[in-house]
Amino acid sequence: MPRYFFHLRTPDGLQWDGEGVPFAGLDAAYLDVCRTIPAMTAELQRTGTRPRQLLRYAFEIADAEGQLLMEVPFTEVLDGARMPRRPAPALDQKARAEIQRSERLIAAVQQERDALYATLSQTHALLARLRALDMGGQGVTKRPSTTTWETKGRNVFR
Repeated sequence: MPRYFFHLRTPDGLQWDGEGVPFAGLDAAYLDVCRTIPAMTAELQRTGTRPRQLLRYAFEIADAEGQLLMEVPFTEVLDGARMPRRPAPALDQKARAEIQRSERLIAAVQQERDALYATLSQTHALLARLRALDMGGQGVTKRPSTTTWETKGRNVFR
C-alpha cells in the first residue's frame, strides 16, 4: 500500500510529517484528511488559535518521493456550504495509469515465473532420467568437446 505524508501548513510555516500513513489510494488519504480537519480545528481553537488564523491552515498530501499530490485547505472542509471535492481529474488519471502499469508489470512477472517453473520441471525430469540411467554404478560421462552424453557406449541426450 502506498504511504502518504500529511504536512501541515500553518501561518508559522510547514510542519513536516516524517512518518506518513499507508492508504489504498489518494482518495482514501484525502477523505481521512477531511475527517481529521474538524477535530483538529476544535483542538486548535481550544488551545487559543484564532478563527482568522485557521483560514490559513492546510494539509499538503505528498507521496513517498516527496512529490506534492494535493493541498487541502481547512476552509475547504469547514465551509458548510460546500462539500469536500474529489481529487483533481489529472491526479485521478495519473493514479489510474499507475494502476494499469502495475497490473501489466504483475502479469509480466507472473508469466516469467510460470516460464521458470516450466524450465525447472523440465530440468527435474532430465535429472531423473539421468539418475535412472546411472543406477547400479554405471557412470554417466560426457565426451570431451561434444554435447553427447554416454552411458557405457550408448548415447543418452543431445
